[in-house]
Amino acid sequence: MNLRHYLEQVRGLQHYATVVELPADPYDISVSLAKRLNSYDTSISLTNGQQVTYDRAVKMADEHGPCCCHCWRWTAFEGQAKYLITRRGYSSRRIAEVWNLEDGCGGA
Repeated sequence: MNLRHYLEQVRGLQHYATVVELPADPYDISVSLAKRLNSYDTSISLTNGQQVTYDRAVKMADEHGPCCCHCWRWTAFEGQAKYLITRRGYSSRRIAEVWNLEDGCGGA
């Protein structure tokens, strides 16, 4: 793990401290949060316009998606994005920013 990158992530996530769907630490995600975000992936459907927002976020994110591989984090953060887009009106840019802050792939 790149310590400098990690500290930047934790600092950035502090701006979202009131959003319970975001972890405070990209390497410390509770089982209950992961389960809730996973449930959003299957229970929330996006409209065509919302899907465009999601697809743009994928292109903007450093990992070109919610994670670098299709693991549990990908599914959880895909569900998280669906929630944030449909319930909180997050833009593509904001979703990509959140994903970059949550990146658990080790940094540079």
